[in-house]
Amino acid sequence: MSRYRLCDHSFPAHHTVEDILSDAYAYTRTSRRPFAKKMSGALRDGGWRLASQTTVLFRITVLATLLVIAGFGYLLYQNDRRLAESIEQESRKIEAVAVMLAQTREDALTPDDLSSLRDAFKNQLVTTEQRLGTLEQQAGAPTRVIAASTRSVAFLQGAYGLRHVESGKILRHVVGPDGENLKTPFGQPWIEPDGTGEPAEFQFTGTGFLIAGAPLMATNRHVALPWTSGDREKALRDAGLEPEMLRLLAYLPDQTEPIEARLIRFSDAADLAILEVEPSRVQELGISLADTKSRVGEELYLLGYPTGLKALIAQAGPGFLEGLEADGTLNFWSIASRLSTQSKIHPLASRGIVARTSESAIVYDAETTTGGSGGPVLNRRGKVVAINAAILPEFGGSNIGVPVSHLRALLEEVESQ
Repeated sequence: MSRYRLCDHSFPAHHTVEDILSDAYAYTRTSRRPFAKKMSGALRDGGWRLASQTTVLFRITVLATLLVIAGFGYLLYQNDRRLAESIEQESRKIEAVAVMLAQTREDALTPDDLSSLRDAFKNQLVTTEQRLGTLEQQAGAPTRVIAASTRSVAFLQGAYGLRHVESGKILRHVVGPDGENLKTPFGQPWIEPDGTGEPAEFQFTGTGFLIAGAPLMATNRHVALPWTSGDREKALRDAGLEPEMLRLLAYLPDQTEPIEARLIRFSDAADLAILEVEPSRVQELGISLADTKSRVGEELYLLGYPTGLKALIAQAGPGFLEGLEADGTLNFWSIASRLSTQSKIHPLASRGIVARTSESAIVYDAETTTGGSGGPVLNRRGKVVAINAAILPEFGGSNIGVPVSHLRALLEEVESQ
């Protein structure tokens, strides 16, 4: 079967697309070959003719169109990938911020906390904080050791923020039209690099102590750099965030104004850090470091601020609590300032026995809890033998301290700078 086309002029060097498609259609309609074979033949022959028998301009136009379509497809793919990365980055940021906020809530005070303290005072119950405050008398810790060291043990209060690495901006609260900080649908503070409110603060508390003979204060690394605890640092790094200390204050007993502290050195091998404070505020203060190692069975005394502000309010008594409730404020900073102004900041003392010693740790049973990290562990001569670092509630209430030898090594690094 043949098909002829009559032309009234010389046969064209190039065929039109309409002619090529018409020929392919005529072939499929009249061919008696099996359907699959005649369709593949029509497509093969039509495709070859479109690529070789059409005008050069048509072929260039088709090629350019295909390139444009491919370009748009690539751009869409890149946009989808960037969007997916942005969503993943945002989810990591939300997860990291949630972890930081969880720790902040542990150190912050809520109306329920005040209510619990008020009920304890009314019912004359002995709360955990009050029990820790009376351990000095119950355990019979030597008055001389406690009295000589108390003035050098500081209540540390700080806050850090998060800087967005890509933009270089610190995360700030997003403020609504009424000037109040907005929250996400999940009830978390809404914070963004482009927020117009105050920088988002992640607050913490701990303990530190002055070292005799220098305007330096020792504490734990996880107190001076609270974002290094657990998996927080990795979570922040994955979220493209960088922690930055906003404020670190040290409150000393019998001083009504806090001292600004600055981290100057921390240990990679042990949970230790050294802070620098204003020399004029710490003259004639400080605790001496022991020259000898602790022995199993030796009696030790631990000073610190376990449970942070909650314990301090409990020690301050019902009158102080009533004043807070009357003012209606639970501000993290103002409560500590008020306690300091009224000379109500004093460390709690407890006694324990050394259970085990090694080059890297001392295990003892002196009672403490969260917030007591960084406190000095003293021997009967009132010298520091360890720095309280961790609690082991699952092991009979035992606690772990970093031997003072590690602190001496860190001080040598500071002196060599």
